[in-house]
Amino acid sequence: MSTFSARGRSRLGLWVLTATHVASDFYAGAVAALLPYFVIQAQYSYAAVAGITLAATAFSSVAQPMFGYLSDRYGLRWMSLAGLLAAGVGIALSGIVADSYLAVWIVVAISGIGVAAYHPAATMEARELGGGTSASMSLFSVGGNLGVALAPTAVIFVVGTFGLAGSGLLIIPAVVMGLVYVVVSWRHSFASTVSVERVTAAAKSAIPDDWRAFIWLTVVLATWSVAYVGTSTFISLYSIQRFDVSTGVASIALSVFPAAGAVGTFAGGWLADRFGRLRIVRTGYLLAVASTIAIVLAPSPVAIIICTAILGASLFLPFAVQLTLSHSYLPNRIGVASGVTLGLTLSFGGLISPMLGSIADQTSVRAVFMVIAALLAAGFALSFVLRERTQNLTNLGKPPRRAV
Repeated sequence: MSTFSARGRSRLGLWVLTATHVASDFYAGAVAALLPYFVIQAQYSYAAVAGITLAATAFSSVAQPMFGYLSDRYGLRWMSLAGLLAAGVGIALSGIVADSYLAVWIVVAISGIGVAAYHPAATMEARELGGGTSASMSLFSVGGNLGVALAPTAVIFVVGTFGLAGSGLLIIPAVVMGLVYVVVSWRHSFASTVSVERVTAAAKSAIPDDWRAFIWLTVVLATWSVAYVGTSTFISLYSIQRFDVSTGVASIALSVFPAAGAVGTFAGGWLADRFGRLRIVRTGYLLAVASTIAIVLAPSPVAIIICTAILGASLFLPFAVQLTLSHSYLPNRIGVASGVTLGLTLSFGGLISPMLGSIADQTSVRAVFMVIAALLAAGFALSFVLRERTQNLTNLGKPPRRAV
């Protein structure tokens, strides 16, 4: 059997971990992709489908920081695998139990908790495997973008062919990637070479946690969260309501959004390592405001698709950068920082989505994107409160100076 250097094992580990991220966030994207089918086939209202989005995210607001704390304290590397499988099971069952709204809500909530469990431990592992750079975190994050981007096509193929009852086939990515992760981890032993437990120890540094800066970052992320979840939930419904297009055509924008986001995520990390993180954060929010306004004014379904692609790239430009900022603000609480930061990407937006659904029911889906544009403008303004902080990566792999 061939022998890999530590660097080779780390590179292999990062790629495998990125692949599991594709599978994990595939299920987050599947929720939004299933919503038009719940409206058309199960006759759910806009408020009801927004409630399903809430189900996917309601417990994440509490669960993901909790999982982050547990990752900081105990490692619990198995949570990423368990979370991936739970996410898959919940989505697989959602269409099968579509006759009961309560049952759908419960299984989608289970999927959301699974996604919440996956991210902190996986992010901590990705941080060490990639040396803590924005570029390596972008690569890991791109996996999530790709997973969300692939979900609409898979849902259209499965549900379009077999109806909502065929959603059980959506369990396949979780099973396949879970097996790949276990086999490769065992065979090449990067799990023992680069472990979550060692990341936990290495993260302890002489640099104190800056909770004030982290709270401000969290407020900025809240506006990002509403824009991300709101767009994922309503962009297909917006095309259908405004231009009376088919579900398949409307889902193109939903696929383009995270696909363009993958490009923005990777570019954002690369640019941040060269030009500074805060410049990239502010540029992303400003461009996102402009592209959301363009969606509101779009004259055709094709224009909506183009503007949604620009929004996806713009909105995700600061994604991985914000994650590394959170790590620099809380260098002794990497799991908590990851849990709160990644949790907000779904949780807060999910909590607000029923309100956006009510706005859509009472006025139009177009009004939802006016609200999103205003919130992104607020996020851009608040980003000027943030300050850069040098991240101490020289201690990675060394014993902590003090116990925490």
